[in-house]
Amino acid sequence: MSFHEATSDLQAIARCCAGERVAVDQNTWNVLQLALQIEHDSEGVFNVAIAPSLVRSCLLPQPYGAVDASNQSTLASSIRLDESLVVQVLQPVWIDLGGIAKGYAVDAATQVLIAHGANGGVVNAGGDLRVFGDAEQPIHLRHPSNPGEQIAIANLRKLSCATSGDYFVANQNTSTNTPQTAIVGTRTPNAKHHGSITVMASLCAVADALTKVLWLSGIDSAVSRALLDKYAAEAVALDMHGVATYA
Repeated sequence: MSFHEATSDLQAIARCCAGERVAVDQNTWNVLQLALQIEHDSEGVFNVAIAPSLVRSCLLPQPYGAVDASNQSTLASSIRLDESLVVQVLQPVWIDLGGIAKGYAVDAATQVLIAHGANGGVVNAGGDLRVFGDAEQPIHLRHPSNPGEQIAIANLRKLSCATSGDYFVANQNTSTNTPQTAIVGTRTPNAKHHGSITVMASLCAVADALTKVLWLSGIDSAVSRALLDKYAAEAVALDMHGVATYA
């Protein structure tokens, strides 16, 4: 599911013209299915078909041999999933699953540990983590204006947690070091929040995806509230002064 890896499923999809079909791994199919669901639930705010914008911003590399997908659209209008693990490409699309796939990997690692008899533990992928079984994990967030300072927000038990923020993000592919946000939306390009958004939910993949929706829509928007209710999730927004808002 890496946009950087030439042999990945996402690169294979990026090389497809409209009407072509490509077989993908079960894990890729699962994440694409979840991405389609959250895109629908968020009324298009969540959209993983954003790689062209990230490539133009030099946050992702130009995909090798890809079909032009400059007319960025939604995932739902670009692909259709077959039950046989085949992706039908409706129009050329470049897909970035970086965040949601990271959360999915945390969920998958948790299931492996449980299957091998672990009674509890923490799977931490840096920004995305899941606490399962008997374990409990205190959660501290970096202060948006002073990343060396930590702010305690919760003790996590039998939940997942993901954070998105606009600090520590810089353009590494240019000669400058201009800070840039790594959260890009199609329908709502201007973020409603600056600082960080943390979501706690049962699945880490869902928590990661919802951070993007809340970032773009605002933690108190109708879309955000509906998604938090649907997935039985909670959220914490830190502003640039370190003031927390809970939802």
